[in-house]
Amino acid sequence: IVSCSCSAGHSDAHYAASDPRPIVDRHGRIVAVMAGQPHDPTYSAACMKAYDQITAEGEGANFCRASKHRRGAFPAVNVGISYGKGQKVPAHLQNSVLAAIVNRLVGSKAVVRMATYASASYNLWAPRLHLHYEEHLKALYGKLPHLQANFPRSVFPCTAFNFGGNVWTFKHRDILNCPYGWCAITALGRFDHRRGAHIILWELKLFIQFPHAATIFIPSATITHSNTPPAEGEGRISFTQFLAGGILCWVDNGFRTEKE
Repeated sequence: IVSCSCSAGHSDAHYAASDPRPIVDRHGRIVAVMAGQPHDPTYSAACMKAYDQITAEGEGANFCRASKHRRGAFPAVNVGISYGKGQKVPAHLQNSVLAAIVNRLVGSKAVVRMATYASASYNLWAPRLHLHYEEHLKALYGKLPHLQANFPRSVFPCTAFNFGGNVWTFKHRDILNCPYGWCAITALGRFDHRRGAHIILWELKLFIQFPHAATIFIPSATITHSNTPPAEGEGRISFTQFLAGGILCWVDNGFRTEKE
């Protein structure tokens, strides 16, 4: 168990990819989880295959080198169901010219395996949250049957593929995500996690080693987070699953907007 009750400075948490552990507050409440990876020697290799596939698709897409946004200086594509920014109803994100790339990645067996593991781990560590998501999404799909999940065995309706080969994020919060829910982040690449590519949870004052194929759950809307860069010459990307908080509100409002 990693405690986040230190009063000053940042604590360095060593994270073995196969060694899951919760991050708890001073009252013993789990606020985030380093979920590790399955005890299966083929899983890390599958994640490396996913890394190679995502990297190759990113190179083929010929993204603008100046791709920069508030999360970092790398190309990122969100896939799946979202809601917010004036939408009347939840809808699939439109990726137009990138649709073929997105479809290939979402259909990749290696990517599906990562997504499935993250959802199963979420159910293990936060069963009530998982059920909360599941019940709301079941209602959503019943109301809007044309909407489909990215992955058949994942409770998360939206996914971010972070391309570029040298992915590390600026200090930020994902304010449109469910504020009390967790997003699942999986690190991918050929890098030494002891030298770089750490994840920093600023309010918790934790500086966490984050190796290839490992997954971490954090309340990304409420905890400020960022990464350190990987070492020079190394490659790292990330795969994230999440839920827009507005979807839950829309369902709870009887499938209506707040204004309606």
